[in-house]
Amino acid sequence: MLLTILFSAIACYFVYSLGVALYNITLHPLAKIPGRKIDAAFSFPSHWDILTGDAVKKRKLLHDRYGHTVRVSPSLVSFTNAEAWQPIYGYQNPGRKQLDKGYYAEKGEVPSIFVANVPDHTRMRRLLNHAFSETALREQEPLMNSYFDLLIQKLHEKIGSPTNGRVNIVRWFNFTLFDLVGDLCFGEDFDALKTEDYNFWIVNIFKGVKIGHIFVVLKAYPLIGKPIIKLMEAFPALQKGREKHDQYSKAKSERRLDKHTDRKDFISYILRHNDEKGMSREEIIKTTNLLIIAGSETSATLLSGAMFYLLKNPSTLKKLKLAKMPYLNAVLQEALRVYPPAPGLFSRKMLPGGAVINGYFIPANASVGVLQYGAFRSASNFADPDSFIPERWLEPREERFMEDKRNVLQPFSVGPRNCIGQGLAMGEMRAILARVLWHFDFELCKGSENWDQQKVFSLWEKGDLWVRISKRGE
Repeated sequence: MLLTILFSAIACYFVYSLGVALYNITLHPLAKIPGRKIDAAFSFPSHWDILTGDAVKKRKLLHDRYGHTVRVSPSLVSFTNAEAWQPIYGYQNPGRKQLDKGYYAEKGEVPSIFVANVPDHTRMRRLLNHAFSETALREQEPLMNSYFDLLIQKLHEKIGSPTNGRVNIVRWFNFTLFDLVGDLCFGEDFDALKTEDYNFWIVNIFKGVKIGHIFVVLKAYPLIGKPIIKLMEAFPALQKGREKHDQYSKAKSERRLDKHTDRKDFISYILRHNDEKGMSREEIIKTTNLLIIAGSETSATLLSGAMFYLLKNPSTLKKLKLAKMPYLNAVLQEALRVYPPAPGLFSRKMLPGGAVINGYFIPANASVGVLQYGAFRSASNFADPDSFIPERWLEPREERFMEDKRNVLQPFSVGPRNCIGQGLAMGEMRAILARVLWHFDFELCKGSENWDQQKVFSLWEKGDLWVRISKRGE
């Protein structure tokens, strides 16, 4: 009897799933949007690609085949043209400001700016703008320079070390930026540059990004996902590790908040302008913890990518060493294009009424987003899209780049939730890249020639980028 009920339930679920799949590819409001039928019918192909880290590159291939608008799952539409940015992320319609389901803070949870609802995000953003203003950036230059100088000192020491100048440059960019942004947020760094290693908190950050992908998929299948999540949370070692991580960051934040000082860091600007319409202590702690990740890993990723592509293009590297600021900016722009630190699709949920994007009506509750890697590497947007050519960003524009859709390049996103720290990020990257190339010559080591062949788990899964450094001109 029990087996009969079980088989009946399985059969009913199977028939129901096929019925939903048939509806998805025939009568669903998104049925007319181009894409593979299996992606339109079922969610599991998309979720599998997310789990394996292949979603970004596979979706890029779908855009190459079907065009700027592709249905990548039953309720998710991906775009790769410049005209899609504003209706999805911009200011025109308040509905497009909403995060997709699952991105908001849980009910009763203290929100950070990253997962706050619209009113809370507006309130927090207004306060944080002071910490990322032009005035703040200028006043923070001495602190930044101290870390940049220490990076150069440490790399000089490696030239005469037993490694004979062979270093994993990814780690050194991470050391520098985690220490710097940690100091700006906490008032103290992680000693990564001094010890030449990551502490447990930074290691947990890297692990957490990848594990977070698993939880996203598990939550999409509650019958299976909830028991698995509960089981994972039950392991004492996992729980203890998370508690240690949270306690460490909270203690650092509280020490800085309780310190009376006029040092020019993020907290000084936040506290100076905080009032009843600002942020609570708990919100500041939550937000600064995440600002460290957003402000360090992404910039270190871009610098790593820029170094790799420069070493793969020696003539471009030589030109950069002899060029002035416009060419340095062009190099960074091109690095952002071919290797965006956030390469994926950060979706938004359509509210009642829906909207027309790229000529297709997108109904309420459907999810939409611009696939950065797909948009920036699209042959419809850029000439010779897979080649690293900084000249495409220079004026006057060369004839071969006249049709490039430059305005599709929005690596910091647009609208009310764009990256608040983009000015800081660009300043950091210009300063670090200029300094290391002024002091050193670089050579790509054997084994790192295909470093850019990486999977994506929200962020690139960067391997070791081994380079050999020597004093410039020797």
